[in-house]
Amino acid sequence: MQDIIRVVAEITRRSREDDGMSFISASGISNDSFFRIEPAPDRPIAAVDGSNATVYSAPFFSIAVYRGVITWYRNQEREALRATPWRVFRIGEGQDEDYSEIYHEFFGREPDIPLAAGDTTASEAAFRDTIEYGLALVAARESVSGTLLLLDGALYAEHPSHKDILDEIIRTCQKRGLLLAAVTKNASATWDGIRPLVPAAMKAGVLLGAPPPWRIRVPEGHVACLHQKSNRAFLVSVPEDYGEDDISAVFSALASYAGDGRIIGYPYPLVDAHRHAAIRSAQVQRIRHDIIAGCSTQSIRSFEYEEILGDYHDELNRY
Repeated sequence: MQDIIRVVAEITRRSREDDGMSFISASGISNDSFFRIEPAPDRPIAAVDGSNATVYSAPFFSIAVYRGVITWYRNQEREALRATPWRVFRIGEGQDEDYSEIYHEFFGREPDIPLAAGDTTASEAAFRDTIEYGLALVAARESVSGTLLLLDGALYAEHPSHKDILDEIIRTCQKRGLLLAAVTKNASATWDGIRPLVPAAMKAGVLLGAPPPWRIRVPEGHVACLHQKSNRAFLVSVPEDYGEDDISAVFSALASYAGDGRIIGYPYPLVDAHRHAAIRSAQVQRIRHDIIAGCSTQSIRSFEYEEILGDYHDELNRY
């Protein structure tokens, strides 16, 4: 019970009722800080998202499955969808070979910096980002001029091997007349080192009487509430050199696709990309069975397979 009390206390510490007023006072913002968003005549959108799931976690390495998706939208309808095949990679021992393969497949060269040994979470994210950035380059090269290329997350390369790739995506969009933005579903940014930035901005908008849809500048980019009936805001990032005209065009496009009643306030092309990229438990089981079938072709007996990939928790869970 004491553990639950500590967890509840931590949540309380980060979600005080006075967040809105405290944020207003600390940030020096006013009603004028909230820019009204005018949903524009429909602009084409290309949205990119990716997903991953652990298939096996062995003592020597983990096996993870990945998938990425691009969806193209025009006039509120999906115009095209492209998905990668399922990709299965080793995390840990063997990851450098797998990472070089997928990096070369998308970008035509070896990664400048290898993955760090022993950091499973960072390695898993780097594989997913490689697929998402690879698809973003495809979308940047193939989308019609005027399209908004929309990424899930932030315009920031977590792994250093992706910094040049992200720069190339930005340059390609600029050269071909595309807009670029990224939307973060769950931003980690805080305004005081403790309390989340995005909910505080949302409360401030309510207290100051700013009617959605609106956007407000913050050091991390922009916080935006994209629909009048939404009770959620999101952190949105755009390239640093964007002027007010480009920024307004980005948010007008986002707001024009934020009215879907199923998930109101979040750009639907990203919802659709996520829905098709998501890896379900049944798909993970199918890949497990494919691995077992592949092992059987190599005359690997079941007990030998269990020695490498078997999880004794599966045995214990039978009872």
